[in-house]
Amino acid sequence: MKPTTLALTDLRGGLIAAAVVLPQATAFGVTVFAPYLGTAAGALAGLAGAIGLLLISGAAGGTIGLISGPTGASMALLSGTAALLTASDIPPKVIAPALFTITVLAGLIQLMIAFAGGGRLMKFIPYPVFAGLATGIGLLLIKSQIKPWLGISYSGLWIRWYWLPMATTAVAFCAVRYAPRFIPNIPGPLVGLIGGTVFYQTILYLTNPPSVPPYWVIGALPQWSEFHLAVDQFTVWPSLPWSLILHAAFALAVLSSLNTLLTAVIADTTTGQRHNAHRELLAQSIGQMAVGLVGGLAGAASVGGTTTAVQAGARRWAALTAGILLLLLLFAGSVGQWLPTSALAGIIIASAINLMEKDIIAWAQQRRTRLDAMVALLVIIVTLAQDLMIAVLVGLSIAILLFIRSQSQLPVIQRRLTALERPSVRKRPADQVEWLAHHGDRIVMYHLSGVLFFAKTDQLFEEMLPDLDRRSWVILHLRRVIQIDLSSVRLLQQIAARLEAHRGELLFCEVPEELGLGRDVERTLRRLSLRPGRLNVRTFAGADQALEYAENALLKALNVDTTVMEKDITLAELDLCCDMKPLEVAELASVLRPLALESGERLFDASEPGSELYLVLRGRIDIRLHVAGERYKRLAIYGPGTVFGEIAFLDPGPRAAEAVAVRRSELWVLSRADFDRLRKTYPDAAIALLLALGRSQSRALRWSTREIKRLIQW
Repeated sequence: MKPTTLALTDLRGGLIAAAVVLPQATAFGVTVFAPYLGTAAGALAGLAGAIGLLLISGAAGGTIGLISGPTGASMALLSGTAALLTASDIPPKVIAPALFTITVLAGLIQLMIAFAGGGRLMKFIPYPVFAGLATGIGLLLIKSQIKPWLGISYSGLWIRWYWLPMATTAVAFCAVRYAPRFIPNIPGPLVGLIGGTVFYQTILYLTNPPSVPPYWVIGALPQWSEFHLAVDQFTVWPSLPWSLILHAAFALAVLSSLNTLLTAVIADTTTGQRHNAHRELLAQSIGQMAVGLVGGLAGAASVGGTTTAVQAGARRWAALTAGILLLLLLFAGSVGQWLPTSALAGIIIASAINLMEKDIIAWAQQRRTRLDAMVALLVIIVTLAQDLMIAVLVGLSIAILLFIRSQSQLPVIQRRLTALERPSVRKRPADQVEWLAHHGDRIVMYHLSGVLFFAKTDQLFEEMLPDLDRRSWVILHLRRVIQIDLSSVRLLQQIAARLEAHRGELLFCEVPEELGLGRDVERTLRRLSLRPGRLNVRTFAGADQALEYAENALLKALNVDTTVMEKDITLAELDLCCDMKPLEVAELASVLRPLALESGERLFDASEPGSELYLVLRGRIDIRLHVAGERYKRLAIYGPGTVFGEIAFLDPGPRAAEAVAVRRSELWVLSRADFDRLRKTYPDAAIALLLALGRSQSRALRWSTREIKRLIQW
């Protein structure tokens, strides 16, 4: 889009924004400050609030197309605070300075929220809480307009039926609600202001009543020369009830920040841009403090002004343009004597109805959303029965409780596997495999995920309890755990102690550094406890290492000799040869070639052509698959008595992974040429070897099938 076109759309959007903000700012200012400063001064305070926020927020540009000004939330909160100050026997002349003080303090709190990263935190407030606040604010707005609607002064009582203010309110309300259907290019609040004013002035001209109460109109705005900074009135600070002031400032800061950030999201959906929450909160906080210092009405981003302006093309400079236009309007102060307060009441009531969340009724009718409806209704009741400050605190408390509830409902155990389902990659002799097949359920691996905090400790303990009340080896896989608090650390100590009482062990694997448990979890747990001695806890870098250790520990507990993995064995002791006759073993040995490897020596690389079968008599060979750089995944461990290379031997071709000697190893090698010689010379031995390899491959296929099923479930 050309720069001239952008300037024109910003100008048009600014004009529309000024037309929307003007009646609302004026009406809100009159409602809050008229009882203490007079109607005209109240209207001026509303305009000052809109101008200050528009100029500062618009210049910062944290959100493209965002229009700010006094809002219903700020008006309702400050009106309620003024009523509380009056009930606290604060003199009327002190109330307006107190409200300006609250505005300045709210700006300071917003500034702290911005620097504390609150721009992100505010987005986590549940929508039912905000819906309850918005609906409660809407009801308070309607309540605040009863006197202007009935034609009663702000300090008076109802003593006479006035039809003209009521009719003017109805006309303005209908114009705001229904005029956009017929003239969509003109903002509803502007139509309501013009329509209500024309109706009111026409009736006065036709009926020519002898006298009209002066409070039925705003009155002429004070001259620019009579404008004074509100800071001159802050000499009343010592007499203020600071507990009430600080509570109100905090509530105003939270409400304004929430309103601004939610409106910024609405603006983003129309403009296609992405707002800068930190910059926007900074601008709003500075604008709020400036508004309080000059004696304006607090505010935030305006939903109505923003949506109308961005639809009209408002982009980067629309808010600044709207602020300049309203600033020029201050020089036309006499226009206020033509504007009826009842017309402003109609505009506010229409805005209040738009602010109310009507979907709460639909939420209450659905079982799945009934809790959300109850939360919203609770916030509404607190807003009406107490005040908006308490409602904000209740809303924040509910938000925290809902977050804890939602987190506690998430399963902390992502998956539970035993060694029967997920054995280690270490290849073992047949007798050890048989023992592990019968007792492998005593090795349990828990994959944990999410945040482990106090609300989940009892759930975790209850789910693990069956494995803790027997001799078992429990492995906690923590790779997907984001955070862990002290309550969960204490639970880990209890789990370790319970397993130790049953002669079991607690093992940790893949512990992220950011959890703060360190590389040795046992040492960390011991530092956080006054219990003497070591805990029966071990930490491993990978899950397979933990499984291998647990399998060895289980076999040792079953009195199964595991030293065969470390000692030399003969060819006849290999599982491959266990079903072969002694003569066939001797015939096979006649064609095998010995091979010795030093620790760290590579036997073959991935993708390297191969056709040899390897029989391990001593040492250890790791089969590895490189994933990135120096990182690799260990696929299998072959120790004494095991055989590998079957695939390449049966179907010569490239190797799928690399083989590395982890310690000094001795192997027998059978090539295809050697096998051909065996087949011709000793056919019975060759057939016995093929049958043994077939049994080995069938077991591998069954294991692969189980592993695929596990991965699908994962």
